[in-house]
Amino acid sequence: MFSKKLIVFSACLLLVSGAASTADAKKNGGGHGSGYGGGGYSGSVGPQGNGNLQQWWQELPDDERQMLRDRYEIFQGLPEEQQDRLRRRWQDYRQLPPEERREMHKKYNRWRQMDPEERERMRGTFRKYKQLPEEQQRQLRQELHELRDLPPGQQERRREELHRRYFPEG
Repeated sequence: MFSKKLIVFSACLLLVSGAASTADAKKNGGGHGSGYGGGGYSGSVGPQGNGNLQQWWQELPDDERQMLRDRYEIFQGLPEEQQDRLRRRWQDYRQLPPEERREMHKKYNRWRQMDPEERERMRGTFRKYKQLPEEQQRQLRQELHELRDLPPGQQERRREELHRRYFPEG
């Protein structure tokens, strides 16, 4: 549904944006920050509202603050339409039920734990998938969904069969 990496990246960027806005507003005598959406961060970590955003930011380790600043600068350098797309995806993510968010986090963590060769193989398979006609994509999604009901050993054998059938040259 969403690119997990893009959502995490978006979350970091928007979080830093809110933190920077809050810090600037307080430094310049203003009230609450005008960060994106005005509602603060509502993810599984970090502040739960703008009231404690500055405190949360100050308590972050220096390397994490710097990483978030760097990502915010990248975000600011993106064309406006890409920034808007990231904001929309972040809002879509925030509206997901908690169980779907947990599932996305599990998948993202599995992705992070893969070695680079395994990730590249998966990216290649996804590129091939996107080249399939829509009907074949739908059929493959359905067949992959049905794998969930199989024991692990059978899942792997069936996954290999599907890969050979849908991507014979790979």
